[in-house]
Formats: sequence, structure tokens, C-alpha cells
Amino acid sequence: MNDNTTNPNLQTIFILMDDSGKLNKNENSCIYGGLFFYSSNDYMNFVNQYKSIIDSLKCKYCKQNKSKCNGNCVEIKGTTIMAPKDKRHIFNLVKTEKNFGVFIKNDRIYDGIMQDKSARGRFCDYAQKRIIKEIVLYSISNNFIDPNLPLNLYIKIDNSKTKSNGYYNLEDSIYEELVNGIINYDYSFIHKPIIKSSLKVKVKNYDSKTNFGIQSADIMAHYLHSQYEQYISNNKNISSTTSFIEVKLFLP
Repeated sequence: MNDNTTNPNLQTIFILMDDSGKLNKNENSCIYGGLFFYSSNDYMNFVNQYKSIIDSLKCKYCKQNKSKCNGNCVEIKGTTIMAPKDKRHIFNLVKTEKNFGVFIKNDRIYDGIMQDKSARGRFCDYAQKRIIKEIVLYSISNNFIDPNLPLNLYIKIDNSKTKSNGYYNLEDSIYEELVNGIINYDYSFIHKPIIKSSLKVKVKNYDSKTNFGIQSADIMAHYLHSQYEQYISNNKNISSTTSFIEVKLFLP
């Protein structure tokens, strides 16, 4: 795969994304979280380190008889009950990379959206598109990418199904906003183009059971969800516990 380690004029961002919580009236919040990288080498180095930690722990949490192991290993992720030191071991690796989070407070979403399944799906698509845009803006402002050079965006998501708005899928919608800009005729907002060269956007869904990158995004999403729930329920200040997050987005 070509990226900016092999071609200085071709830039790459790998984005790993998962969610925690649901956008509905029965829950307080919905979170999207994960990690991002600027080369396939950095991405694979992280995955190899993550896999090494998981390999050292998985037998500890497996209920199979070790003498009759069939290789169908337990998935260790944010929802798995783990010993605190094991959880810290994994989390300390994940938090050393570039991380992001979308924080959605459900009771602030319009009733017209919350009462319609398709509208909720489109809002979730919107949230994903917005955080990807914020990651690109962060990358430009910190000189990790040049908006005048070609860019590849590889977005890996945990098996969630995106909702089409009738005209664009998520890939096309991201491309439209980053390259062509968006004009919102209802509110007269004009979002200028961000990428001024060629852009390739590839969105792909993965089963977290077989994808270590998605597992790491799951861990980050669950951590951010727990912190945000404490903020909502107890008014706990989460600034310090999320200070390592490079890109944050609060919606609506």
C-alpha cells in the first residue's frame, strides 16, 4: 500500500473508529472514539504491539480447558471484565497514539431526530463525517499533512452500518465536504474546501473479533463513554482524564 513513507507526495491517514452507547432516549450519551495514524508503518507497528499484549493475556481470560483449546480465543476489549493492571497495560499503549472522540449528549438532540430511526442514522453519519473533518483540520494545522498534496483516507469502522441520506454514502459525503466544500442553503453557511489536491476516501467495516485495530478503538470509545457518563450523572470534570485526546468534538 502506498503511503507517505514511500511517496513523499502521497499522504495517508488511517482512522480506526468504534462507538459506545446508543443514540436513543434510553441512554444518556453516544460516543465515537478511536485512533489515527499517518502511515501504514506506524499503523502496523501499533497493531503488532497491541497483538503482542493481547497474546500475552488472552489465555488468562479464556474459559476453555487449556488441553482442549480450539484456538477460538476470547476477544479482549473494552467490555471484557479484566484485572485493573491488565486493562491499564492495554490502555497505556492505546493512549500513546493519536486519539479522538465525539461526545453526543442525547437529550440535546431534537425530538424529530430521536423519534425517527433513519434520522438517527443520518445524525450518526454526520457525527462520523464531522470528526473525520476535524482530524483532517487538526492534521493540517499541526503540519502533519499538506492540503495542497494528494491524500488517502482509510477509515476502518466496527461493523456499523452507515445510513445514506438519499444522495451520498459516507465516502462520497466526506469527499464532497473536504474537496468541494458544502453550501447549506437553509442556513446560508458556506464550508470552504479543505483539500486542494486529489483525495481518496475508503470506508470499510470490520469484525472487531478479528481486527486488533478496531479492538483498540473499542477500548478508547468505552473509556470516553465512561468518562462522559460520569460528567452527565455527577457533573464530574473530565478535562484532566481526557487531556491526552488530540481531537475532540461535542455535539450537538
